[in-house]
Amino acid sequence: MESATLKNINKILKDAPENILERILGYIEGILEEENTDFKLSDEQKESLRQIKKRSYEQHTEIDTFLNEMSSKYGI
Repeated sequence: MESATLKNINKILKDAPENILERILGYIEGILEEENTDFKLSDEQKESLRQIKKRSYEQHTEIDTFLNEMSSKYGI
């Protein structure tokens, strides 16, 4: 497909160094992957988040503690 936008991108990138083109390719792939991602939480994950939301302010943890908890629980 040749659109006006694609022609402009080609014109801009015509003389770009290879390392820049590789970075741009990574951005494009990331954007396209985001478009195709249909992320869904499991019932267990939803329940974990419900329990966290119920905590009082004093019971909330530092982000590192939370991430470690989720990582050990779900292998993330």
